[in-house]
Amino acid sequence: MKVSVLRVLSPILLFLILVCYGCGPSIRYSIADEETVTGSDWSAKDLKDVSDYMVDSIKKGAYRNRPRYTVEKPRWILARQLKNETDEHVNTRTIMERIRTRLINEGTANFIDDQATEDILNQMKLQQSGLFDHKTVVQVGKLVGAQLILRGMISSIRKRSDRTDIIYYNITLQLVDIKTGEIVWTDEKEVQRLTRKSFFR
Repeated sequence: MKVSVLRVLSPILLFLILVCYGCGPSIRYSIADEETVTGSDWSAKDLKDVSDYMVDSIKKGAYRNRPRYTVEKPRWILARQLKNETDEHVNTRTIMERIRTRLINEGTANFIDDQATEDILNQMKLQQSGLFDHKTVVQVGKLVGAQLILRGMISSIRKRSDRTDIIYYNITLQLVDIKTGEIVWTDEKEVQRLTRKSFFR
């Protein structure tokens, strides 16, 4: 009796072990851009497409032919964040920092780190306190100012039905002359996606 029960249970146990093993996590370290799009929400592919488009547009901007931008190479600063007018959480700082990284590395622009300013001022104050050798302290009054600010907004329109989810993103950036308030460059990028839901969900 015991032997026949074991004969029946053995294949079942083996099957369950194989199923459980197959349900374990699998890890991949290389993901294609298209694979990051799993629905209608903002994706890593959108981040890459938008930032690449904006960098290329900035580099081709007509403002770069003006003497001020060819000779002086004025420094830029990022807005604290890209204004988010969508119905979801989008890490807008990541978009701006990706754009800044490419512009710096490709020699298009020089940026002032807006987030480091407070840390720099605190360090200068500490160095002027008398705790440091006066020959090695940073001189006060040497910080350089930005002449341009890169800012913008991301907005979205979403249409939902029982079976479809349509999302339309619009990302607009402007490069503003801080001294005059003039918008010297602006562009926009649209991202559209339609997601159809399965009949079994």
